[in-house]
Amino acid sequence: MDPSPGRIGRTRHLSIAEEESENYLDNFYNQREKRRVSFVQRGAMNQVEFDEKFDYSKPHQENEVKRQAKKFAGRFCIPFSSCFAFKLFIFDLIPILKWLPEYNWKSDLTKDFIGGITVGVMQIPQGIAYALLARQPAINGLYASLFPPLIYMFFGTSRHSSLGTFAVVSLMTGMSVEKLTKPPEEDPAWNSTDITDYPTPTEVSCAIAFTMGLIFLITGILRLQILTTYLSDQLIAGFTVGAAIHVLVSQLKTIFGIRGLKRYSGVGYLFRQLYDLVLAIGQVNYVSLGISATSIIILICGKFLNPIFMRKIKHNIPIPFELLVVILSTIFVYVTGVNTTNGVQVVNEIPSGIPEVSLPRFSLIPQVFADAGGIAFVSAAMWLSFSKTLAKSEEYQLDSGQEFFALAVSSMGSSFIPTVPISCSLSRTMVAYNAGVTTQLSILFSSTLVFLVVFFLGSLLETLPMAALSAIICVALWGMLEKFKTLPELYRNSKIDLAIWIFTFVATIVLDVTLGLIVSVGFALLTTIFREQFPKWHILAMVKGTYDFRDCERYGQAVYFKGICVFRFDSPLLYYNVERFKSSAHKAYLDWQKSHEFYVLSEERNTMWQSRIDEIDEDNLTPTTMNTQAPDIISRHFVIDCSAFTVIDLMGVNALKEVHIYFQVLFEKLSFQVFSDMRKRRILVYFANAKAPVREMFARCNFYKKVPKENFYPTMRDATSIARQRQMELGFKDTEYVPDKDNIVDILSSHPY
Repeated sequence: MDPSPGRIGRTRHLSIAEEESENYLDNFYNQREKRRVSFVQRGAMNQVEFDEKFDYSKPHQENEVKRQAKKFAGRFCIPFSSCFAFKLFIFDLIPILKWLPEYNWKSDLTKDFIGGITVGVMQIPQGIAYALLARQPAINGLYASLFPPLIYMFFGTSRHSSLGTFAVVSLMTGMSVEKLTKPPEEDPAWNSTDITDYPTPTEVSCAIAFTMGLIFLITGILRLQILTTYLSDQLIAGFTVGAAIHVLVSQLKTIFGIRGLKRYSGVGYLFRQLYDLVLAIGQVNYVSLGISATSIIILICGKFLNPIFMRKIKHNIPIPFELLVVILSTIFVYVTGVNTTNGVQVVNEIPSGIPEVSLPRFSLIPQVFADAGGIAFVSAAMWLSFSKTLAKSEEYQLDSGQEFFALAVSSMGSSFIPTVPISCSLSRTMVAYNAGVTTQLSILFSSTLVFLVVFFLGSLLETLPMAALSAIICVALWGMLEKFKTLPELYRNSKIDLAIWIFTFVATIVLDVTLGLIVSVGFALLTTIFREQFPKWHILAMVKGTYDFRDCERYGQAVYFKGICVFRFDSPLLYYNVERFKSSAHKAYLDWQKSHEFYVLSEERNTMWQSRIDEIDEDNLTPTTMNTQAPDIISRHFVIDCSAFTVIDLMGVNALKEVHIYFQVLFEKLSFQVFSDMRKRRILVYFANAKAPVREMFARCNFYKKVPKENFYPTMRDATSIARQRQMELGFKDTEYVPDKDNIVDILSSHPY
């Protein structure tokens, strides 16, 4: 057979089936080319003609509440519709059933083992340190590093995130514990005669963990994880840096070995705490200070030595300097006995064995709900933002709804034992990622290491000095404080994002951590409203040689149509910016009035400007009786590009009505107006590029009773083409502009858009 015609360069012979396939493709391409030609040759038409020609019909939509209710109920009914659907539901609910049978034991086991052990080494000192930050016994931090990650391994979808203790969450927990528990005996606020039934720190912590689990569960069931998107990256960065300052200040008294400082809470507590710390500087325990300073030096040196070490061994396994500090400081205190001779604070007893299982104190839930909500909000936002970033880089799917369910089960399950509220640790997660972790199986190895410490080696850490743990916390904050480096880039790229960062940082420091977060979210949302309340507006022109309309101030090769002004308002039209829209439309008209494209002929321009000079009362700058006998030469057209109106409300609809009326009847008492009736100006108002939902909103609001539907056009090209046709029908000739020599009127009308 001959090669198929129309496919140049094809030399092989085709079978009958192949030839039929080639003929089908030829027909397809020919038909597509015909459709393309017919589109180009389509005549200009308004929206009514366009809808009739192409059979527009509104899609059937049932009641929105009813539709959402069906969708919500369907998520619970579909799994029970068949055995296969139920199997898929179980596999989605417990993801380990999907990834474990497909696990590549030969290539992934070594990576997960090394990464898991590396993370486990970090979890031991951080678990103890962050437990003390949360005002909990040290063992609670180890339990939080053991049991919740194991539960998450069965239900979670993130392969790298390290669940456990986290500095910001522990700080917020500690502040809640301080508010609800009785002050310790060394606290000046302690009262031996107080008979109030105070909860223990562990009871408060477990109540917070259980409440967080409830919040995660409700969020996952109702699919409310979208709420976490209100925490932008800049807000999270400013908040974490501000919270890091709180953590740093809270550890200063332990680093200096000062005891007996009064506990504060509420607005501005940080400054009162610093004031008391300065007054008590004479009570410094120099042994504790020496342990802290030595530990900090070792940890900082480790940050510089680890990259060199990893390059030497050609592997991403860091030296565990945190664990090294724990071991060396514990041995030092055990050998020297400075905990008894010099009053150095130590961890004391770390119980070994199975933790005691008990119900959380449910009566505390109303008291901790607000704090638990803030902690859950921060924890979920940081967890999802970081986990999604890693999932995207490693090209695997992260299910946000399942993540909330996994966090709920992990948090609620761990609340039945002494624990600390959990979150994703950024530092441990990055260590796991850099160590090459590939699946959640790495959690098994890290938890095994923590298990050995909890059940067999806990007693060896009884002389661990708290000064060393505070040093570990302070150095761990270094990564958060490095976010200050992003401020110059924010200043160059976005002043508003910089304002959000700084406001959140200052609010978190000056106010309480939870209150600062709430205020910062409100400020971030307010900036969004301001950005839409004061949007940009533009006069558009057609780019030369195309049918594209762009901002005339940005493109030099722009074509203007005489007597036609194209206006665009870059924002949804809602109640808070309707006044801005009306004033912008008026300003656009005034700019258009100053241009050559408005007064296109000399005699018309001279007559109108002379009318302006003669008719204005110079005393009060208001129009008097005006000469309305201007030469009837050209009609003018004001086109509103509605493409940016993604959403419109009732006030927005009314604003469009007012603008349409404005271009028919001039505003009363408008300074420097030429005619009192816009109809005598012969200005027609067109609407182009209006989206279907917006037009349907117009129909519901009876907008078309005030503004004819024929004034709407599907594209800018249709609107401008119809406008030019109407100009030609009036005898207008599209000629080049010829300036008048030494004419003051020409100078006054020569301002660009």
